[in-house]
Amino acid sequence: MGLVEELLGCSLLEITRSYWAVKLNTGEWLCEARIKVDLYNARERHFDWSNDLVAGGDVRRIAELWLLCPASRTSPFGNTARLVITEPGTAFQFKVATVDSSIAATSRQATAHIIGKVTNKETGDCDCFIWDEQQQGLITPETMIYDPITQGAKRNKDGTPVYAGKNNVYDFHSWNPRSVAHLGRLELRTLGVRL
Repeated sequence: MGLVEELLGCSLLEITRSYWAVKLNTGEWLCEARIKVDLYNARERHFDWSNDLVAGGDVRRIAELWLLCPASRTSPFGNTARLVITEPGTAFQFKVATVDSSIAATSRQATAHIIGKVTNKETGDCDCFIWDEQQQGLITPETMIYDPITQGAKRNKDGTPVYAGKNNVYDFHSWNPRSVAHLGRLELRTLGVRL
């Protein structure tokens, strides 16, 4: 049995959504797919980044941060992404979703799942891997953002290409403006980031 099967309990071909996983500096692995008994609410739930890693202090012991992605038309066998964390308090993970609400019901639809690490503590620059639900693909720090006006790579005011997976925790830009709005400043305390 490989690492992915050990963490998820199945292969990437069998999952229908993305999951995060971490290796702590103690060698222990934790994964969102893991079921935890929540004694306070008397129910079982998936392992949670904020409630378990951040609140328990394990977020500062992350040595590796992984994103495990399902099979899709762009990647028939699924994808994994790995960030090595050398500076405690620089790893983060979050999801983007839309919510539709009516009188009868409310539905939540995941749009993206992001893992990242701060690469410059002074400026807030970070490298990210993004599982984009609409695109059904994994976006990396080297993925350029397409500009529909120029039909080429999007460029900033200095003429430098803008990369989807190169971002900033103080002003998180959208990698796909048609499906995800500009996110702005991330809530670093909730994510467990300490700069």
